[in-house]
Amino acid sequence: MNRRPAVWHRLTVAVIGALLVAVGAGALLWRAEVGPVRDWIDRIDAGWAARTAETAWWPAILGAVAIVAALWGLRLLTATVRPGKVDDLVLDGSNRSGVLTVPPKLVATAVGAQLAANPLLDGAKATATDDRGRKIIRLTVTAQPTRSYDELAGVVGDAVDEIRDALEGAQVHVQAFIHLEPHSK
Repeated sequence: MNRRPAVWHRLTVAVIGALLVAVGAGALLWRAEVGPVRDWIDRIDAGWAARTAETAWWPAILGAVAIVAALWGLRLLTATVRPGKVDDLVLDGSNRSGVLTVPPKLVATAVGAQLAANPLLDGAKATATDDRGRKIIRLTVTAQPTRSYDELAGVVGDAVDEIRDALEGAQVHVQAFIHLEPHSK
């Protein structure tokens, strides 16, 4: 989960947890007959709920709480819908403002297609993801176990170097995974 959704979820859990701890601590202290807490809780008017429910403003308050809860819930859901979506990378470029933006997904797709065409590899896949605030282009290649690590590392290493050279200064990390297919019997 990347940084923003994690913050929203942790904040929600912290607020709910703090409320539950406060209510639980109050109940335990009241049950243990701790003086100030017992007196404070005993002064609470038990009939306030019935009187409040009969007022004209109570439905508006309940409606507002329901709307805030629904919006908060939608925000939590939308934060997790595309947790790995990577924003465009900003590179030094040659347009009028001196800035060039590149979608990292397109870079990953191009590199994945280039690697998939290599006869040494059985398959290749490249994805762009955001992992806790770090922009990552992840290369995953598969090959037969008869291939040597050196020849596979050379092909994948060249692709990694090309990505790093093309996206220099863009704060993107490149990961490469090599999977060797099991021996067929």
